[in-house]
Amino acid sequence: MSTRTAVVVCGLLGSVSTPVSAQAPTGHLSIVFDRFPTRDVTELRARAFIEEKVDAGSHVRLTAAAFVEGLSADRNGRVTDLIAEPHDLSVDIRVRRLDVTAGFTRIVWGRLDELQPTDVINPLDAPRFFFEGRSEARLAVPLVRARLYAGEHASFEAVYVPFFRRGRFDRVDESTSPFNVTPAGIPVRDEAPARTLANAQGGARLNATTGRVDWSVCAYRGFRPFGLVTLPSLDESPPGAPPAPMRRFPRFTMIGGDVETVADEWGFRAEAAVFPEDAFQLSSTFDLREGSSIDVGAGVDRKAGEYRVSGSILVHHEAYDDAARAAMSGRTDTSLILSADRAFAREKYQGRLFGVYTPSSGSTFVRGIATAKLQDNLAVEGSIGWFQGRSVDPVGRFSDSDFMYARLKYYF
Repeated sequence: MSTRTAVVVCGLLGSVSTPVSAQAPTGHLSIVFDRFPTRDVTELRARAFIEEKVDAGSHVRLTAAAFVEGLSADRNGRVTDLIAEPHDLSVDIRVRRLDVTAGFTRIVWGRLDELQPTDVINPLDAPRFFFEGRSEARLAVPLVRARLYAGEHASFEAVYVPFFRRGRFDRVDESTSPFNVTPAGIPVRDEAPARTLANAQGGARLNATTGRVDWSVCAYRGFRPFGLVTLPSLDESPPGAPPAPMRRFPRFTMIGGDVETVADEWGFRAEAAVFPEDAFQLSSTFDLREGSSIDVGAGVDRKAGEYRVSGSILVHHEAYDDAARAAMSGRTDTSLILSADRAFAREKYQGRLFGVYTPSSGSTFVRGIATAKLQDNLAVEGSIGWFQGRSVDPVGRFSDSDFMYARLKYYF
């Protein structure tokens, strides 16, 4: 997948006859020491990231970014791993009212903080989501996006994703990661969607501004990025072997919308997504149900001086098609999300706090991050993440993954 994309990008670059203007490469080197006290896991992660953007004339921009990440850990046994992956390989072509992006990249939908119901195009990397947040956790996928502008206040975009890429519980030695919620000691076989035309994903979004209100409506059809574990039927199992757990990635259909406006120092946002076709893992066993779901959320934020504070409420409801076989016909969870940022000493020091609380299940996640700039291009960062409560909601599944880390980061 990434190799084909790289070939396309390089071919486009080679075919451009207009003058090429390249920005100086940027990136960072980082080393992270982290500890998971509940799991008795200690890790050392090192990462090198580099990015370069090239303007080939006034209408074409090429972006190439990649990283190398290494792991040395005690995960109840010595574990080492090393990976090298493209982070972004894309070309952006802009002509008059049309903007086309193609390659291996990311697209952000939605307006709420961190938990965005309509942000369904890019899968997530779980450790980076809990360590740093959603913006750092999005995994690039191969895609083509065409965006047509109708004046200054409206645009329409269509997105096509030819191949499926699943979410990750970790990109380095995933099977032993503290964030891997697959039942321990049980081998699970992935049944990922085949790379066929019938398994393509895609959708469209209309963005507009009316007065002082920004709003959009969207629709998308794809596959769930984190698979659901079930026991296959006897017909699906190898001959003579008992059924073994299988991780499947069900289809989903999403119809959604969002809205945002500003009044004085306050910002107001709302977002909703309806999934008329969905699937659910009801417990830690292999109990799966098909059905539908809806997510509706609203939030406010305010920036005052060096402070920025935001709060949101998100309601999730799911209903099961075969309610007669299930212990319940559906469930509803309400989550409260709070975040706060504060800069000190002309942004030499920064503090960030983020928390999610779901009263119905008692699941809680709180993360605090403190950053200090030792020099303009050198920073040290420390963080603590705490989970409470075990449940089937996205936070409750990681109840044993409390963590703390220290990071040294050098920018160039």
